[in-house]
Amino acid sequence: MESTPLPSGATGTAGTAEPPPDRQSMAIAALLDQIGRRADAAAWATGLHPAQWSALRYFSRAGAEARTVAAFAAFVGASLGTSWQTVKALIGKGYVTSNKMPGRGKVLRIDLTPKGRQRIADDPLAEIGRAIALLDPTLRITLIEAAEGVLRRLPARGVAATAEDEALPVVGAATEAERVRPGIHPVPLASEPLPSDTAPHREGVIGFYPRVNRSAPVE
Repeated sequence: MESTPLPSGATGTAGTAEPPPDRQSMAIAALLDQIGRRADAAAWATGLHPAQWSALRYFSRAGAEARTVAAFAAFVGASLGTSWQTVKALIGKGYVTSNKMPGRGKVLRIDLTPKGRQRIADDPLAEIGRAIALLDPTLRITLIEAAEGVLRRLPARGVAATAEDEALPVVGAATEAERVRPGIHPVPLASEPLPSDTAPHREGVIGFYPRVNRSAPVE
């Protein structure tokens, strides 16, 4: 049978999956799944979908230039259409607004309203954050590096969008351009200056949080 490249980059026969991971790796995956389910359950209990909480967190922490629906879609690995539906729901609830971004044509910037900022202050993910805060600082640094390593190796999907795509909701899967996302979408912190278009890729920014230096104390 002809050998066919798998989506993740591994090679196998057509119609077959990659070999299963070892038992320890599966046990760790199950633990992560359990934590994720706790986070989802806490989100649902507030009356917002887990995806809506993800969007609120993103737009409350991302720098101004990264507060677009396309950037959010790339960060969470969702389609542009699905991400627009999530943002529209938050607009309807009065948690965010959409405004044209100066100097970027029709591209819309998503900003939290005072109601949205009040809502994010009661983020249900804080329950898990408090549990992590009780860990030894060295273990927390190891956890950060391990989580980053897992995310970088997942065959997540993002979107490729033009400025016009970002400005208007996408309707129908046929109009959604998707691509394999090679890594974590770096999101500048709101307090950090944005890198220029010619600046080298900043490996120090992973998601919302700067990489922790092992020699630096953890607050």
